[in-house]
Amino acid sequence: MFEKETDVMIHVWKASIFWTCLSTLVVLVGCTSSAYRSLDPAGSSARGTTTHNTGSPVIQSRPASAAPASNARTASPASRPDQYQVRRGDTLYSIAFRFGLDFRRLAAANDIDRRYTIFPGQILMLREADAPVVAAAPSRPSTASPPAQPSANSRSSQTVTNATPAPSSPSSSSGNASNNNQLAWVWPHDGKIVRTFDSNVSDRKGVDLTGEIGDSVVAAAAGSVVYAGNGLPGYGNLIILEHQGSLLSAYAFNQELLVSEQDRVTAGQAIARMGRQGDQPSLHFEIRQEGKPVDPMRFLPRR
Repeated sequence: MFEKETDVMIHVWKASIFWTCLSTLVVLVGCTSSAYRSLDPAGSSARGTTTHNTGSPVIQSRPASAAPASNARTASPASRPDQYQVRRGDTLYSIAFRFGLDFRRLAAANDIDRRYTIFPGQILMLREADAPVVAAAPSRPSTASPPAQPSANSRSSQTVTNATPAPSSPSSSSGNASNNNQLAWVWPHDGKIVRTFDSNVSDRKGVDLTGEIGDSVVAAAAGSVVYAGNGLPGYGNLIILEHQGSLLSAYAFNQELLVSEQDRVTAGQAIARMGRQGDQPSLHFEIRQEGKPVDPMRFLPRR
């Protein structure tokens, strides 16, 4: 009887040792496996530091000098980059308009003469000279001309000399009184005003007028077309006119443009067909003085 109990105890003891050793072995195998996973580049703990070995290179989709895409139609001074690389379709006027700068002061800061000619690839410093003193255009081609550009007769590759004489003289900052003495302003469209000017809101730098798709959009004052295209974010098909007194007017979200850069227009002349702003027929209209948005109601006749 005593021998049987001894045998049972020996078997129990052996079984206990066996299961203890087996449990220890399982734990060791699990730890070793975890250690290997942590060192494996394909493991989850290493993926965050090895993506450059497994993925394609990231290619920047726009020049580093270009302003980031934004809902804001005009870059604020705080968000404005220091430089801008000119792209095909840009004009000095459109660049100044986009970044809220006076085109003459921008030209002066970059030693650009009164022809306001720029070229794709050119780097502009996005700042204004203290005074809008722009060098006179040379009487003959400069010997230090920039590298040859594609298609010399393409309007999209360069800007042109300002066609109106008044902006070459010092501007007046005394408000709209002096400008109204020189310009006769009309409404660009007779539609209902659905949004008014607010200098503190990025997308309210002018007035919005409703109408019907295809309605005529007219020049609000006599001037010259200095931009006609769709290269400015947040404006769609855009026309910019230059007027006397350091003034620009802008007509955005057009379905069709009826004028081209360098054209002279008169007040009330049809320059575009109304398009859509979002899902509604609309015209966005702005006036800029010395590059800064101003309330169009100061200039337009009372309704």
